[in-house]
Amino acid sequence: MLVTVYHGPQIDAAKDRGAMHFDALPRCGDTVQIEQLSYLVEQVWHTPSPFYAGPKVAVLISDAAENALEMRLQALASA
Repeated sequence: MLVTVYHGPQIDAAKDRGAMHFDALPRCGDTVQIEQLSYLVEQVWHTPSPFYAGPKVAVLISDAAENALEMRLQALASA
């Protein structure tokens, strides 16, 4: 499935990583591998357009899942 991928903390500030092929549609909370790094899928939305032959779905991914988990654990430990 062809999916438009955005990378960033929020969609307003996200960087367009381009269209990528996935075996199955990623869902919120899924971890996806891109260029040998793991990313967490934060949002998934439909992008319908009868005039555009490209991707019809977009996802927002956050920083590498391992790094995000490690940062959360450190924050909890310091609280």
